[in-house]
Amino acid sequence: MISITLWRAEIGQFYHRAYGSTKVVSVSSFSFKSFCTKNILFYIIIFLTQISSCNFDLVFQMFLTTHKNLLYFLFIKSFDFSCYINECIGIHILNERYYLFQIYVFLSIVLFQSGDIEVNPGPMLSSNQCLSVFYWNLNSLSVNNFVKKDLLIAFNSIHKFDIICLSETYLDSSYALDDKELQIDSYTLIRADHPMDIKRGGVCVYHKDYLAVAVLNFSLLTECIILEIEVDNKKIILLTLYRSPSQSSEVFADFIENFENDLKTIYSLQPFLITVLGDFNAKSSNWYSDDSSSNEGIQIDSIASYYGLHQLISEPTHILPNSSSCIDLIFTSQPNLVVQSGVHASLHSNCHHNIIYAKFDLHIEYPPPYSRLVWNYNKAEIPLIQKSAFNFNWVHLLSSHNIEEQVNLFNETLLNIFSNFCPDKTIS
Repeated sequence: MISITLWRAEIGQFYHRAYGSTKVVSVSSFSFKSFCTKNILFYIIIFLTQISSCNFDLVFQMFLTTHKNLLYFLFIKSFDFSCYINECIGIHILNERYYLFQIYVFLSIVLFQSGDIEVNPGPMLSSNQCLSVFYWNLNSLSVNNFVKKDLLIAFNSIHKFDIICLSETYLDSSYALDDKELQIDSYTLIRADHPMDIKRGGVCVYHKDYLAVAVLNFSLLTECIILEIEVDNKKIILLTLYRSPSQSSEVFADFIENFENDLKTIYSLQPFLITVLGDFNAKSSNWYSDDSSSNEGIQIDSIASYYGLHQLISEPTHILPNSSSCIDLIFTSQPNLVVQSGVHASLHSNCHHNIIYAKFDLHIEYPPPYSRLVWNYNKAEIPLIQKSAFNFNWVHLLSSHNIEEQVNLFNETLLNIFSNFCPDKTIS
């Protein structure tokens, strides 16, 4: 038994047009052969198709719309085309028109399972494909008659990213949500414009139509979009944001608090993969060695490290005539899934931000288990540890060694003291 809705979520399709999207059906509960032999309408259709003046398409549509069970059957996850063909061959083929009818049904099943029967977007991510994400601060999407959008479409025609994130879109309410100028074929647009509805800042996300995507609205960050994406029964959370460089210390404190709260909430959802990307307008030498760490960069890097997020970009993304820095970033909870990441040059000469991207192979196996020594601090005999450390002759141990040897001896001695008075065990 499988719910049609759950199956659509599993393969990432939500745009089918069919009856009873929540009906539960069983693979064994429907036989095409028995259905045809028990329904007189099937034979009426065969008879009508013998009449040359009959509109075959119209009759076939009548057959589908009057037999909802067949429509449910078309959406069964484990539907076996070979079994279907064998059953059809088992029915006596009356003539060439009836054979044509079988082909018509077969092709219709393919269309129904591929998505919307008017637009066939093709299959969901296959086992040899990656989920690819792309981020660009393009400094106005609509400027110069949407020339940057045209450049973006041309660039994406080669790379075919699944998710395109943009910042500093400079969109406001003068652009309707369904404005045709903003649309990209085969992609769905999600926007988070500047909170004051002015042509500044703002972010948006284009995601491929066939992806099962839900917008999460718990964030207090203004220019931010959080998406929950389901691929192959794996929950993926993607957060994209823009942080203005002109934030005061008070506003930045609020940003840090809200950003950390968002990460707490995201982890509580227990996703398979977390990806955070955007223009943070902050610098850290941990991200790019030639940058001097700013206060904003230190705090953002500290929070990311605390939540186990790894930053992928390690080269300049913001290029000015006399300087360059790495402020457009991609954080991920599973760097082991990253098969490719990096920086691509800006598509427009007036835009100083480079493109950043990452591709995740969601089918990579988990890293192998490893052994780790853990300590049971609750049962540690702290007075004995303190006494041993205080009475040990550190001067005698360290005086005749260089600084590197001193550090190693100091650590070894402390660990030896701890192992005597604090229970430990090795776990996998």
